[in-house]
Amino acid sequence: MTTTSKMFALIAAFAAVAGATAISTASAFAGDGKEVFVQDYRFKKPMHGYSGHAGNYYCDYQRLPERKCVMTSRGEKCKIVGWTLREMCH
Repeated sequence: MTTTSKMFALIAAFAAVAGATAISTASAFAGDGKEVFVQDYRFKKPMHGYSGHAGNYYCDYQRLPERKCVMTSRGEKCKIVGWTLREMCH
């Protein structure tokens, strides 16, 4: 399986996971003239992404916790309620 097909298979798997929702897409041009793609996916638990070359691009992923905070008599109390997997390809 080539690196490109691995990346597309991984993205297809993300789309198939229940509760996954793409929440933003952005593209810009990097200094070398290639586009930079950023895509966020939401999950209920932390997910892993493929990091490496996919065709002419290098893709990497970040796991970002989504917190919900409430004020109590003892101060602020926060709880992780979901995760965002941020895909960045350049």
